[in-house]
Amino acid sequence: MADIFLSYSREDLERVTPLVAAFEREGFSVWWDGALHPGERFEESIDREIQIAKCVVVVWSSASVNSQWVKNEALDGADRDALIPILFEPVRLPVAFKQHQTSDFTRWPISVDTGQYSRVIDSI
Repeated sequence: MADIFLSYSREDLERVTPLVAAFEREGFSVWWDGALHPGERFEESIDREIQIAKCVVVVWSSASVNSQWVKNEALDGADRDALIPILFEPVRLPVAFKQHQTSDFTRWPISVDTGQYSRVIDSI
């Protein structure tokens, strides 16, 4: 079981990879689609992993707010009261997620407010 299920758009891979590394340096295990093996049925794997992860970290960006996969994964996290949203870009969040406090990572990985980062780590 992973500590974190990471939901994001593949278009954000370059910025997400350092985030995964940062979480792992903090001692957390991370499940993301980079962990999928060739031939694995991704829909079944995603469903299994999102159900057993301790939390669902969702990275919101201009690409992810339009991704039905990301929205569905975020809903799953919200339904379990395990959603931790991060904002990579100043975008309009999907309506279902406007009530959740979102951490500002818009300058990630160049810089991030240490308070914002610490609150995410504490929430995990």
